[in-house]
Amino acid sequence: MSIKEIIASRKTSKVLAKSPLEDDFDKVLLESLVHAAAYAPFHYSASSIHREKLPDQAPEPWRIYVLDRTICREVRKWLIGQNEKSKIPEMLAAADMLLQITWCPTREDEATGSNEFEEFEASQTNMEHIAATASAIQNIILVATENEIPSYWSSGGPLRKKETFDLLGIPHDEILLGAVFFFPRNIDQNQKVTTFPGKLHDRRSFGRTWCQWIKELNTSSNKTTTLKVDAIVRMGRNSKSPHKY
Repeated sequence: MSIKEIIASRKTSKVLAKSPLEDDFDKVLLESLVHAAAYAPFHYSASSIHREKLPDQAPEPWRIYVLDRTICREVRKWLIGQNEKSKIPEMLAAADMLLQITWCPTREDEATGSNEFEEFEASQTNMEHIAATASAIQNIILVATENEIPSYWSSGGPLRKKETFDLLGIPHDEILLGAVFFFPRNIDQNQKVTTFPGKLHDRRSFGRTWCQWIKELNTSSNKTTTLKVDAIVRMGRNSKSPHKY
C-alpha cells in the first residue's frame, strides 16, 4: 500500500476478551513497530532533568515502555486484584503488546526536580512536546496498520495512575499520552473476543468545514484574526497555575 492508503485504512479496534488469548504471535514484528517512533518530528529537546536519566541523554521528548503479552497478562491480574472495573483488564487479556508512551514536560524550575504527578505548565515548549509524542504514536500505529495489526490508542484509565507507574517503573515526572494496544491479526474471526470500532469513525467530516483556503489577508487594523500560540494555550486558564492534563 502507498502511505496514503495506509493512512486511509488505519482504524481503531477495541478488542475485549474475558480470558487471556494464547495464540501464537510475532513478537519480533511487534517490537519492531517501536522503531517507527524514531522518525517522528520534534521541535525541542527534552529538558536535561529527563535526558540525564538515559545513558545516551537522548533528546526526544517521549519515552516508550514495552509490555509484551506475558507482562500484559500479569498487569491484568494485578488490576483485577485491585478490583478494577474498567475494560482495561479485558483489553490486556486480548493484547499481544501494550506500549505505555509518555512525554517529558519541561518545567520552569528544573532545579527543584518537581515530581507532581500529571501536572505541567501551559507553555509552547510543552505543547510541542505533546505534539511530537503524538506524532511518534501515529508513526507506530501506521506501521502496525501496514502489517495488518489491529491497534487501539487509549488514554489509559487505570494505566495512567501513580500505582501503575510504580508497578512498571515509570517515573512520576513523565505523563502518559497513550496506552497503545496491539492485538492479533484477523482478530475479528476469533469467537473468544468482542471487537468495537472507534466511536467517532463514522463521524469524520474529511475537512468539509475544518479546512479552509486563505484567499486574502485581513489587513484591517480593528480586527484580529489570529491568536499567538502562548495566548491559545493559556486561554481560559490562570497562566500562573500548572494545567492538569
